[in-house]
Amino acid sequence: MAISLCIGLYTYTQVQGSSRRYTVCGKSMPFIVVGTALAAQAIDGNATLGNVALAYSSNLWAGAAIPLGLALSLFVVGRFLAAPLNQMNLLTLPEFFYRRYSKTAELLASLLTIVCFIVLVAGNLSAVAWILSVVSGWGYGVCLLIATSVIFLYTIAGGLYAAIWTDFFQIHVAIVGFLLAAGYVLWTQDWSAILARVPAATTSLTALTTVKDGGLANWATIISLAFGNAMALDFMERVFSARTPGTARRGCYYAGGWTIVIGLCCTVLSLAAVATLGKVSDPRMVLPMFASGHLPLIIGIMVFVGVLGASMSTANGAMLVISVVAARNLYQRWSQRRLDDEFMLFLSRALALPTAVAAAWIAYVRPEPGILLVIAFDIVFAGCVIPLFLGVYWSKANSNGAIASILSGTLARAICHFVMPPQLAGLDTLLPPVVSLVAFMTVCLATQGAPATARALDESFGEALEG
Repeated sequence: MAISLCIGLYTYTQVQGSSRRYTVCGKSMPFIVVGTALAAQAIDGNATLGNVALAYSSNLWAGAAIPLGLALSLFVVGRFLAAPLNQMNLLTLPEFFYRRYSKTAELLASLLTIVCFIVLVAGNLSAVAWILSVVSGWGYGVCLLIATSVIFLYTIAGGLYAAIWTDFFQIHVAIVGFLLAAGYVLWTQDWSAILARVPAATTSLTALTTVKDGGLANWATIISLAFGNAMALDFMERVFSARTPGTARRGCYYAGGWTIVIGLCCTVLSLAAVATLGKVSDPRMVLPMFASGHLPLIIGIMVFVGVLGASMSTANGAMLVISVVAARNLYQRWSQRRLDDEFMLFLSRALALPTAVAAAWIAYVRPEPGILLVIAFDIVFAGCVIPLFLGVYWSKANSNGAIASILSGTLARAICHFVMPPQLAGLDTLLPPVVSLVAFMTVCLATQGAPATARALDESFGEALEG
């Protein structure tokens, strides 16, 4: 954490007083930087600590659904969105809704993504604080305060430069740590004996094929992350920072590959932990207990540092982009004032404070890495994904349809939360986007005559899509 803080504070010198450099690094990042930064956002406390905790408390597929869904989202974004959105020279994802649709559509998308990402930051702050608490022996609340303060300080210092520079350090530690841990288990233990000690229900494919064993909920998690994560503000900031559309696309594929690899490593560790540890009262302790008690010291340390670093990188990137969206897409757009670059930079930094406080409060009252990630992307999957994809690929998309889609999908998700019976868990995630799609297409077709800005934008996608 100290090394990350020092690196992040140093990147203050790279911002050079420019809000554009603070937000997207001047749109200059090469492939390996973009790919690594995207991997750092996908490989986080939810995909590692949360993955193992869910696999232990439920079944293997409940945990594996998280890295699988995140990896699929990177492939989907790389194939369908990275190039055309990079070509638009956007600074934030809600700006797409403004330029493609309207000011009102941008407002709705901004509010939903801010709520979504505060929850995402909370999940990763929870993971950082939990690991720090286990290692230090300090209380969870104290560790949460330390983690939030450190991440907040280097986020406001260097913006996206701080995120990317610390990502390079943090994610490579995580990758090496989880590769060594999984490799050690496979090399030193009889894998068939491990599997023999794992309850059949833990690995049974019925967790994907039958409703009563959680198949619907697991598929809902995968699909929600695969498509809902296309609305990930932190992913898209890295896509926008890429030097070219092709660089953005290749970076997504590279990051998706690493996400699958680390997901498989966590699957190995979760099965070994189930076979070895017996009953553990708190599932969040499964990975820390296995790492400290059943791995060599240096590898166990790498696992701890890996979870810490991966969680910090995601929390940092998400905290940054929430404050930028609040400054640009809410304050600047609706204040109807022309803000100079210096004030925009100040505002982007200042708004990171309430973001950090809100996320820390959620992490304190509901410290559940993994579950918080799914909740976060349920929010935007319900209402925003349809207008995003069809805004790129359907020429008849218009503002009326986008607004109807966002409102109806979000409302449907809220209703499903209260009325859906527990035995049909998963339908509350999958049904709202269908409502959103029907509303979008119906209203768009009924209100043709899209604004000129939207029609002009359609033409600008052509070259990137063909590429």
